[in-house]
Amino acid sequence: YVVWERFLVKYAGQFLGFSYDVALGGRDMDFPGLNEAERLGWRYNTALKVDAVGFTATQAWIIEVRPDAYVSTLGSVLCYTMVAEREGAFLQTLLPVVVCETIQPDVNWCCQQLGVHVLRV
Repeated sequence: YVVWERFLVKYAGQFLGFSYDVALGGRDMDFPGLNEAERLGWRYNTALKVDAVGFTATQAWIIEVRPDAYVSTLGSVLCYTMVAEREGAFLQTLLPVVVCETIQPDVNWCCQQLGVHVLRV
């Protein structure tokens, strides 16, 4: 992603580190004869995948990266953040963030209303 590379150039120094394609949620399968590795495989394959999580000392940024942010971008970052909260996935305060080049004006307004941070790079 060119957009992600621009984000890193501008903001990477503010973070302790990043995790990519973070799996959250997923479905537990209890098929007869399924061993633990297979059960975890099912869960991973059905899990939501967060583009990136950026870590500071006090925050875990749940980051959705899109060149052009539309309604689906907002829905994704909200859903990922809610599932991360439900699972207690991170110790830090969760911060939903959209990283994009452009964003639909109405989606930008909705992000403002819902507390989703938008970083245009």
